[in-house]
Amino acid sequence: MKKCLFSRFKMFSKENDGSATVESVLWIPMFMAAFALMTDVSMIFNGHSRVLRVVQDANRNLSIGRLETELETEDYITAALSEIAPNLIADTEIVAGVATSTVVVPASDLQILGMFSALTTLNISITSQHLIEF
Repeated sequence: MKKCLFSRFKMFSKENDGSATVESVLWIPMFMAAFALMTDVSMIFNGHSRVLRVVQDANRNLSIGRLETELETEDYITAALSEIAPNLIADTEIVAGVATSTVVVPASDLQILGMFSALTTLNISITSQHLIEF
């Protein structure tokens, strides 16, 4: 009995049928974390470009007279981005014939997963300038 048990244990120790399963169980969480990080960073970059486009449109509208005041421009930006970034802060000023709009968006508004606290505490600042056309 002892000899049979010892031989089975020796056979079991030399088998490698489940080795790939063990390695994949160890690596899958790391691949999933890398995928989650790439997803959140991609969404932040996508949100940045969408916000920049709205800010440029608002400045253009202010420069050609469709929007008349800085407050109207800020309201335009806030309304256009309310679905994307509800916690944004918009500021517009006209100095020496140049309209400058700055929008600060918390990165947590732009993420999908939000698994990484280093990304959720970031604030994304987008600034655009446009010459006022009279």
